[in-house]
Amino acid sequence: MQVKMTQAQFDALAARLKSSQGIELAGPVGTIEKMGVKASYAFDGDTMTVEILEKPFFVSKEYVEETLKGWLG
Repeated sequence: MQVKMTQAQFDALAARLKSSQGIELAGPVGTIEKMGVKASYAFDGDTMTVEILEKPFFVSKEYVEETLKGWLG
């Protein structure tokens, strides 16, 4: 999944995720984990790319992607 964003938007996202979800974006590339979901992310200055690496078997990939999109929005 890819989302276009500026550096300022990425910085705001990092602050928002830390305060609201307890998720820390440690830099422009890394992994995040919460509630059994693990994803990698990469921000290249123009686009945030997120790939779901692991998820609970009872949760659909579509649900996880929609939740992530909501956080990235």
